[in-house]
Amino acid sequence: MRPSALANWNVGYASRRWPNGDVWSGRLLAAGSAYLEEHTNEPVTNIAVGAIAACSASFVTHPIEVAKLRIQLQGELQPAIAERSARGRPVYRNTLQSIYTIYRYDGILAVYRGLLTNLGYQLLANGLRLGIYQISEDLGLTQDRHLEPSIFLSAIFGGVSGAIGAFVSSPLFLLKTHLQLHSSTAAIAVGYQHGYGSAHAELVKIYKTQGVWRGLWRATSSNVLRLSTGSALQLSTFSGFKSFLDTAVEGRERYFFINTLMAAFLSGLASAPFIAVLDVLRARMYAQPSNPRGEGIYYSSIRDCVIKIKQTEGLRGLWRGVGGAFFYTMTSSVITLVSWEEIKKEVDEDRQESLYDILDYGIH
Repeated sequence: MRPSALANWNVGYASRRWPNGDVWSGRLLAAGSAYLEEHTNEPVTNIAVGAIAACSASFVTHPIEVAKLRIQLQGELQPAIAERSARGRPVYRNTLQSIYTIYRYDGILAVYRGLLTNLGYQLLANGLRLGIYQISEDLGLTQDRHLEPSIFLSAIFGGVSGAIGAFVSSPLFLLKTHLQLHSSTAAIAVGYQHGYGSAHAELVKIYKTQGVWRGLWRATSSNVLRLSTGSALQLSTFSGFKSFLDTAVEGRERYFFINTLMAAFLSGLASAPFIAVLDVLRARMYAQPSNPRGEGIYYSSIRDCVIKIKQTEGLRGLWRGVGGAFFYTMTSSVITLVSWEEIKKEVDEDRQESLYDILDYGIH
């Protein structure tokens, strides 16, 4: 049993696991259960742990995300023949070449353009996503009747937590997309250029011209679809793989890091192919220009986006930038999930040490 699962202990559970235990042991378990449950289920702590893990990944993956977005917007709503004839060959061909191209024309700061906004987005989106999911884990909602991790329930609560995080953080994702897409050099500019100013000024401009729902929260459905699907796949497969590895390998604490690393890698590998298309749709919905009413000029809905891309760019357009999306998902998944588990482990150990101090003080 992992340390955070101790929060599910109660007197009834202890009596089932240790039917012959004496009354004193039961009382100690009950006291420990109350203490751990009070702290483990603290929403602010869970959200903070998830936010720190996600932000740690963003420092590494931000250039990859910028390159991925440029590739996904390249040749938007243009037939493949027209795209080749217009530029000779694509400006952005793969992730590493794209990062170098942005650096060469716009400088190193352009590779990290929108980083602060991205960190704010991660604080909200993944802080809420991982925090809410952790609360559901602590409450035993992702376990089956045998108190083992359930892939199905993990997918349900992973999807719900992802949807909540995506909805709340949507304005920051909108701003992040506009900033990452901006290029100071026309030769490498792709997609619609929204203009570049401070993040605060951009938010105020959108709010004043288009309002809250049609402006700041436009295209939210594409983010909810992408993040809820990705979260359901990521957290359910991660939970399943980690449970299998922890069961298969003896000396769990000794192999904690390697098990987490392997589970995170396999989780990213399993989820990346399924969310690549959703990633393209989200990028197109957020990056498109809009009229004063906040309505998209290129695409009116996710369905309309799929139809127009397929008609003009072919099926290849829906998979545009799949290599960058795969690279980004794998890297982000591994760093985020490993950091998340390691931070949770440290927090759990600190809580248990505090509990032992309280019990020792009470006994003596």
